[in-house]
Amino acid sequence: MKKYAGLWLIGAISVVACAGCNPPADYALVGSAYVPAAQGDIRIEKIDREQMMVVVAMDHLSPPAVIEPGMTHYVVWFSVVGEYPIPQQALEYNAETRTGRASIPTSLRELDVRITAEPSESPTQPSDLVIASQKIREK
Repeated sequence: MKKYAGLWLIGAISVVACAGCNPPADYALVGSAYVPAAQGDIRIEKIDREQMMVVVAMDHLSPPAVIEPGMTHYVVWFSVVGEYPIPQQALEYNAETRTGRASIPTSLRELDVRITAEPSESPTQPSDLVIASQKIREK
């Protein structure tokens, strides 16, 4: 019985020690038909009670121009359910490693994230070339 009491105490200490931890949340990203090999994730890191950082990481991304001639960037869009998407920023694309990264602060807790291929770094509306998308629901 003492052996189990000791294990229980260690477990209780671990829970208390991590009570203030805000482990990042993960959401999978899978490439669309335009880039089926692409994959990645979205990590949510709590900044404070109001803000969180949405960290997008994509791997196995073809250059945007391969998807469609004239495309030069991958752009991340956020939208609240039922509203029009708003451009956030272009992925930092590395053609050599075929990866794309972005870190975007937001106060939104429920949003749809969409990544599209675009002809410019700052488009006003998303193209139909959706590379990946995911719904984020945080408390």
